[in-house]
Order: sequence, then C-alpha cells, then structure tokens
Amino acid sequence: MSDLTNKDAEQDTKIAVMDSTLENAIRRIEMVHQRIDRTEEQIKEIKKQVIDNKIWIQRASAVIGAAVALIGIIVALPQDADSKELKNGSNDTTQQEIVLHIPSDRN
Repeated sequence: MSDLTNKDAEQDTKIAVMDSTLENAIRRIEMVHQRIDRTEEQIKEIKKQVIDNKIWIQRASAVIGAAVALIGIIVALPQDADSKELKNGSNDTTQQEIVLHIPSDRN
C-alpha cells in the first residue's frame, strides 16, 4: 500500500473513533438530562408533600389549641358546690347578726 492509502485508513479510523466517542458523549448527556428531569419531578413531589404536611400540621395545631382552650375554660369554671361558696363566701345561707351594746362605765 502506498503512504496515501495508509494515511486515508488512519484518518478513517480516527474519524470512526471520534464519531463513536461523540455518540457516547451524546448518550451520556441524554442520560444526564433524563436524570435531571426525574430529579425535578421528585423535587416537585417532595415540595407538594411538604406543603400537604404544613397544612396538616396547621389544622392539627388549630384543633389542639381549641381543645386546650376548651379544657382550660372547663377547668376554670367553678363546680356546683364551689360556685355557691364563691358567690356567697360560704355554703350557708345569709344570716343577720345582732350586735349587743353593753354600756360600760369607762368613757
């Protein structure tokens, strides 16, 4: 073979190797883009779950807060026997007291 034919064969081999390398690089880039797309979808799903969790926590907090407030009000309300004592000072009925004035010799 002549030098020209050898040079052409060598160049054809280099072109084939470069073409194969380029195709592999393109496939890898496409795979990276697919991974990025899947990752973006997962991020969107996780964000949605976080928002759902926030809403659930806010609702649960509201219910718990209302329950605690209601329990506090119930505990703070006087009971039947205690309510009479709080109103009148004792459980007995109100009675009049008679004050005796005893005259004394001392002025």
